[in-house]
Amino acid sequence: MRALIATALVAISLSAGAHDLWSNGMVVPEWVKASCCGPDDVHHLTARQVHAMADGWHVEGYRQVLAYGRELPSQDGDYWVFYKSDPDGSQTPVYCFFAPERSF
Repeated sequence: MRALIATALVAISLSAGAHDLWSNGMVVPEWVKASCCGPDDVHHLTARQVHAMADGWHVEGYRQVLAYGRELPSQDGDYWVFYKSDPDGSQTPVYCFFAPERSF
């Protein structure tokens, strides 16, 4: 309960700058802000949207395969991929890819 109250107080005290809140109103973790880019480029994924296959990571919504070894350790156990989709349908290269540690 104390953690919930502390989190709420921190969220209230933050200014709502572009890099402080996700589009859904949730606070952007400090480790994400320190490691990558802005909220327009972030894609928070579920485990069902990321597939570890023989040739690398297949991320739903991103057309290229991400090579193993490019992933950074996710500090919250979730998948996060940062890239931009342009209006013409093209996609930038992935800036950052956070993944939970894999066990084989």
